Order: sequence, then structure tokens, then C-alpha cells
Amino acid sequence: MTSSPRWSTWVRWTAWYTAAWSPLVLVYAALIGASRTISAATAIVAAFSTVVWAAVLGVGALWLAQRWTWPARPTARFFLVHAGMALIYAGLWDGLILLGIRQSVPSWQRVGEEVATWLHWQTFEGVLIYAALCGVTWARQSAARGRAQESRVAHIEAQRVRAELEALRGRLDPHFLFNTLHSVTVLIEHDPVAAAQAVERLSALLRYVLDARQGGREEVLLADEVAFTDAYLALESLRYGERLRVVRDISDSALRQRVPSFVLQSLVENAVKHSIAPRTAGGIVRLGGRVEGAQLVLHVHDDGPGPLAHDDTRGPGVGLHALRQRIAVLYGDTARVDVRAVPGEGFGVSV
Repeated sequence: MTSSPRWSTWVRWTAWYTAAWSPLVLVYAALIGASRTISAATAIVAAFSTVVWAAVLGVGALWLAQRWTWPARPTARFFLVHAGMALIYAGLWDGLILLGIRQSVPSWQRVGEEVATWLHWQTFEGVLIYAALCGVTWARQSAARGRAQESRVAHIEAQRVRAELEALRGRLDPHFLFNTLHSVTVLIEHDPVAAAQAVERLSALLRYVLDARQGGREEVLLADEVAFTDAYLALESLRYGERLRVVRDISDSALRQRVPSFVLQSLVENAVKHSIAPRTAGGIVRLGGRVEGAQLVLHVHDDGPGPLAHDDTRGPGVGLHALRQRIAVLYGDTARVDVRAVPGEGFGVSV
């Protein structure tokens, strides 16, 4: 028969709470043993009977600290309430100690004589213990709030990045679709076989986008991402022809790795838009991928004009910013996005 989670939690909390008071029992046993000629066992028993009341009263102090938490802006009333509760805690503890001593001495006068030299220190220690109990409680609450805040921030950031990804998934450039359909219309009359192939590639392209969106996949096999990108490039080739040249250098081991969905296509689309389309001679888009140690490295480079002063999309624009955010959410500090842009030598991104 298994115990309930609530019971297990209570047992675990009781064990930790008891262990936390054990050092104080040893301190009291040492003090009592030094002031009286009694055995170590007797001193420990006396110390335990003293500290146990502090522990019992401490449960109330913990409850109060949880109910009357440390405010964002502490007020005089807050400090006065806890100062009063600290004195009450210390006074109750003193009273219970005195009752215990009274059991072994003949009169209250004798009790007073026995405790006169140390009762004020006992009261002071009670105040300190109350403060320590409250401090530990507030520290734990603060840490819990910090973790909750970090979790909320991370969740909000992940949701924002996911929204950007969904926008990317839901978007195939309307100009690209229009030009592709126009090219297919022309091919139907002159080359029906090529037209059928183009329609098949467009179907595969749309299927990949819908599948990634409906499945909510953040990561896909690089082999699938490359196939999707190839279909995109093949359709772009209908418009650009020999102006669009593609060089691939992707290892088999890299193809078996998982990557963020659309990571290649978005970078390739930028390269086509900014390096191939504006130039009559077209250009080359290079795709690279290899495994280096424990990391996968992807490259998308073009041989275009590089960074253009009048074109801020070629710098750290929205696309690269979104990619960096996705990489940070998925992999933290273990991944990065590097940009290499040299005027006249092209523009490249490494992930």
C-alpha cells in the first residue's frame, strides 16, 4: 500500500524541520552540561526538552511568516507586527521553560533565582530564532517568486518566438506563389511534363508547411529540411533559370541530425531575393552542413554584393533576429548564429 503524496510531503517536511533544530539541541546540551555537574545524557535530555518548545512554537512563526509576507515596500506597521510577534514567541518560550524548571524545584522563588542570570539572554535568543524562521521563509518565497517570474518570462518569450515561427510557417511569399503559378501556366502549353513536375514540387512544398504547422514541430530532420529547400529552389529556377546556381556540400551524418524547421529555407529565400534577383547575371547560393564534434554547423552563403547600406534586411534584420531568438529558446548558449558580410564578396550565415 503506497502512501499518499500529501502524507509523504508531510513526513519529508517533518524530517527536515527536526534536523534543522538538532544543532541547537547540541548547543544547549553543551551549555547546560558546562553549568551543571550532570551527565551528558541528562544534559541532552534537558536541552531537548527546552528546544522542542521552540520548534513547536516555530511552526506558528512559520505560518505567520507565510501569511504576512515580506512586502515590496516594507512599512513601519509590518516591522511593528513582527517585532511584537517575536516578543510573544520569546515570551511563550520563556514561560514553557520556566514551567519545566518548576517541575523540579520546590517554589517559584527558587525558579526565579535559578533563571535570573540567563533569562534575558534566553529572551533575546527567542527573538533571534523568530527572525531566523521568518527570514528563511521569506527567502524561500522570494526564490519561488523569482523562479516563477523566470518561468513566465521564458514562457512569454517562447510564445512570442512560436508566434513568429507560425507566421513564417504560414507564409510562402505571395510573389513566389504567383510567379510559380504563372510559370506552371506557361509550362502547361510548352512542356506539360515539366509543368506536372512543378505542380508536384509545389504540392510537396505546401505539404511540408502544413505538416510542420499542424504537427507543431519545432525540429525536423535536416534531410527533410533540405528536400523542402530543394523543392523551393527548383520552383525558383522556373523563373531564374541558369541565373540561379546552387552548390550543396552537406554530409550524410549532418542529414541525420535534427534542426529548427524552416531554418534553411528562410536563409535561402533571403539569398535568392537579395543576391540572385537583383543581378542580371544571377549568382551562386551555397548550402553547407557538417557535424563538428558534438555540434551541427549549417552554412548558407551567396556571392552577391554583400551588405547594402540602403537595405537593412541584409543586416541583423527581422528574419535573423527571429532565427536567433528561436535558436536561443531551443538550445540556449550551446548554439549561435554568425553573419559574415563583406562588400563585393557576398553574404553568409552560419548556424
